[in-house]
Parts: sequence; C-alpha cells; structure tokens
Amino acid sequence: MSDSHGSVLIVTKAGGGAAAELGITISRWLAARGVQSVTVEHPAPPAHVKLLEYRENCSLVLVLGGDGTFISTAGVVIDWKIPVLGINHGRVGFLAEVSPDDWEVALENFFSNDLDISHRLVFHYEVQSGNAIVAKGVAVNDLVISRGVVARIISFDIGQKGQWIKHIRADGVIISTPTGSTAYNVSAGGPLVHPELPVMCLTPVCPFLNGIRPMVLPAERPLTIEISESSGDVYITEDGRAPYPLSTGYRITVKRHENDLLLARISSNTFFEKLRSKGFLTE
Repeated sequence: MSDSHGSVLIVTKAGGGAAAELGITISRWLAARGVQSVTVEHPAPPAHVKLLEYRENCSLVLVLGGDGTFISTAGVVIDWKIPVLGINHGRVGFLAEVSPDDWEVALENFFSNDLDISHRLVFHYEVQSGNAIVAKGVAVNDLVISRGVVARIISFDIGQKGQWIKHIRADGVIISTPTGSTAYNVSAGGPLVHPELPVMCLTPVCPFLNGIRPMVLPAERPLTIEISESSGDVYITEDGRAPYPLSTGYRITVKRHENDLLLARISSNTFFEKLRSKGFLTE
C-alpha cells in the first residue's frame, strides 16, 4: 500500500466513545501502511458535518457510527463519486453494515479492490414558493411532508412528469428511496423495495377517505407534490433531520440525483439476511 491509493477520510459519530477510539486505531493502521488519513467527528444531529476541505485526493470515506451518521455523511459527499464504507456503531446497521470486528478485513478488501460496491439511488429535491426556490437538498433515505403539533389534515396534489396522479388529504406523505424503504416507509404501510432498484416509493400517512395505496414509481421521472390546502403547520423533513416549514401553494419537486451513493460492503448477499435478522421477514 502507499499514498497512490489516495487518502481515507474517517468520520466518527458525535460524542466520542468507542467510535472515536476505533478511529484512532484505524488511522494508525493506515499510517503503518503508508496511507494518509484525516479523522473528523460528526457534530450532534441535526447539524451536517463539514467535509469539503478534505475532498482532494480522497479515495474512501469511512463512517464509524450508526445509520444516522452514515446517511448524513453520505449526503454531504455524494458528489465526490467515491465509496462510502460504514462500520456499525449504532443499533440497526442497514447501511453502516460492517461490524466493528471486521473493519480490518473491509479495508484490506478495499486496497485489494475486492470490496463490493452497491449503487444506491439518492434524491435531489427543491422546495418552490411562487417562482423562487426557497430550499433544496439531498435525501438518502426519505423525504417526509407532515403536519405540525395540531392534528390538521393536509391537502396534496401529486403528479409525475406532467401527469396528474391524485389529490389526497392525509396527515402526511413519505417519498422514500429504495434504501429508505425499510425505515418510516414500511412503518406507515409502504412496500419493502430492493435497495438497488431505480424507483421511488410514495406512501400516504393516514389518508382520509382516499382511494390511494402506497405506490412504487419510476425514479427517472420527477415527482411533484403541491400543498393545495392546510389550516395548520406543515413541514418537510429530509432524512429525519430538522424540518423546513411549508405553506399552502408550496411545491416540492423530487428527482433522482445525478450521482448514486457508492455504498461499500464486504459481501453483496446481505439484504435478505438483514431483513430476516431485523424481523421484517418472519416464519
């Protein structure tokens, strides 16, 4: 090994602890093999980690934390077009799926070009008020449009690539990537979707007197959701982070990001195994 492989960026979960200690161990392991590395602690949610200064010559982003830290970091580095490898220091481990005991195997596989790379669809979204774009961002898992503390139903007009789909009244709506289908989407009655499919999931939350079911739509066509009426607070939340307020007349456009998340892992045969181990598939 040498620095010809490029440097490794190590992002550890907020709060130090075992993840920070492992980051030091990995940094020393890399240095002994002639590979440069930089370690950055992720700030406490909902803050985003700032990583732009470390982009040059970076060949791998290593995330030591849970799925939340992984998702936040992946959204920041999506334009770098390099693999992101998660060492799980959280509870679930759908994305940060390598166990802390297997980090050395994973890095040896990376430097020998034996890591499996899973291409995952990610969303780019924009929030429009009148002719102005008032918010935009990247969602790795999902976008959730929901009501505030007052239990008032929201009216939505939904369409895709100029085709009107449905007017619905509901507590909210979830637009999920295939990767995020195992999160809030499935809890709200949405479908489990294989994470490498090029689709988006549209799942209403508690729809009122509407003949609509969760839908799986082609991700190559932009989806638009307009807030046609609301008598209470409405918010859009990106990957479970700080909500952004919406008002009647706001339009949200969701489309496939031009870059996929390059999710690195030791083995490709993990999806159905994880579904079984997490209780999604039972006897």
